[in-house]
Amino acid sequence: MKGRMLASLRVKGFAIIDELDVEFGDGFNVISGETGAGKSIIINALSSLINAKVPTDVIRGTAPHAEVVGHCFQDGEEYIVKRIIGPQGRSRALVNDSPVTAKRLEELGGLLIHIYGQNESQQLLSREAYVSIVDRFLRLEEETRTLGEKVRRLAQVSQALSAGMKDAEERTREMDLLTYQIDEIDREKIGEGEEEGIRERLKVLRDAGRIKGSLEAVEQGLYGDEQSAYALMAASGGLLRPFSGIAWMEALKEKIHALTFDVEEIVESIREHQKALVYEPSEAEELEERLSTIVRLKEKYGRTHGGVDAFVIWARKRLDDLQSKKTDLAGLEDEKKALSAEVDAMAAKLSKARKDGAEKIERLVMEELRHLSMKGVTIKIVITDRDGVGEEGSDEIEFLLSTNPGEPLRPLRKVASGGELSRIMLAIKKITGGEEGKTFIFDEIDAGIGGRVAEVVARRLHELARKHQIICITHLPQIAVYGDHHFLVEKHQGANTTFAAIKELVGQERSAEIARMLGGITITDKTLEQAEEMLRNAQESSN
Repeated sequence: MKGRMLASLRVKGFAIIDELDVEFGDGFNVISGETGAGKSIIINALSSLINAKVPTDVIRGTAPHAEVVGHCFQDGEEYIVKRIIGPQGRSRALVNDSPVTAKRLEELGGLLIHIYGQNESQQLLSREAYVSIVDRFLRLEEETRTLGEKVRRLAQVSQALSAGMKDAEERTREMDLLTYQIDEIDREKIGEGEEEGIRERLKVLRDAGRIKGSLEAVEQGLYGDEQSAYALMAASGGLLRPFSGIAWMEALKEKIHALTFDVEEIVESIREHQKALVYEPSEAEELEERLSTIVRLKEKYGRTHGGVDAFVIWARKRLDDLQSKKTDLAGLEDEKKALSAEVDAMAAKLSKARKDGAEKIERLVMEELRHLSMKGVTIKIVITDRDGVGEEGSDEIEFLLSTNPGEPLRPLRKVASGGELSRIMLAIKKITGGEEGKTFIFDEIDAGIGGRVAEVVARRLHELARKHQIICITHLPQIAVYGDHHFLVEKHQGANTTFAAIKELVGQERSAEIARMLGGITITDKTLEQAEEMLRNAQESSN
């Protein structure tokens, strides 16, 4: 088979698997076994091999770690993909013995293997999945991915623009505040020592009358009349003048004369201070207001005159820094405008392609469903516009279903049965599989079907296996008999352990397993004959 295939799988220390090796073949591989034997654990191991995230509780209790190794081929290229899972979900991924990132492993896994799990048909019950289904049909995934990147970039630019505008607004508010604070301080021009001078002047003004009276009395006592200190000292000096020839008498006279000069200076100082006691009635009020302003500015900006000066220096520097910062809002505005136009155009183009291709999808799915015993079915894809453009475009998509002629179309997600969902999803997988060989893994696609419908599904799976490698877990003998290779999973119990094993069935072993699937625990000659007949019929119809 050309294209891609999973040649072998080796699992160690994973859940109830101690050590398991299986080699898959081309075409249709079926896996059967009792419920609880560990069939789905094999699928879980494969999922851990190719997905970036791994569960944290898969390590077997007796093992230090879990290990999953897949031997794959892609267009002639060989890949040995290994995943080693340690405690707490820590893991290492290797491809051809070279370490790779979890993201790279997931990308490669997506190319090599597609796992269709038990719940994947439940996608049809979710409108959110319809866009990806339509895009896969119409090969629009790359366009949608590109649109998603543009939408995310537009969201980033819009967020950056919003943040930039908010930052600019906050910066403007801070600049306005700093400018106001600087202007307020500059306008008041507080001088060094001004507060102390005002407080002293206020003390004088509050007690000016008493101070004036005291100064006048002092002046009168020192210099006022013939009984003043100045007059008495002048007279005393005159009494000593006749004795100028005596040195110590001359010294006393000079001291008295010096005292008269001191008294004159004191009196002059008193007269000078008396001038300051002449003031306007409003001066005290004005000084109180000025003192209040100084105290207020100190409380706001620095508690001391030096603190206020330091604040002004910091504020000017901060203002300069803010003025030098610029956010390229114009550039972001231009990018947002361009991206918005581009996103709208891409979304419109993508929507047109979906609407143009919807009829083709309907026809192909209905044609495939007729081969799956749903001959009277009608599928209708309704595409309407949604508000705004998301990562998947501007479309709301609804799948409508009518299972019988004459019945009205209703939302598929509300009316389809489990068996119908399985067959519709199989039809989608068959059509979207394309011509290129891939590995499809179906985990219990037989849910909700049986009898003749199960055989129809089996034939379509076998037909799909002509172009792709199919690995299918099934409980139904109608599907198992169509396998090109049949594997049995069994659970074994030892003294203190339980483990799962897998083997390929041939000949009588396969007949016995088909008989078990038909009749349960007790296998009779009749069920064996029926099993062998089913195997022959399947082989003949497949040739």
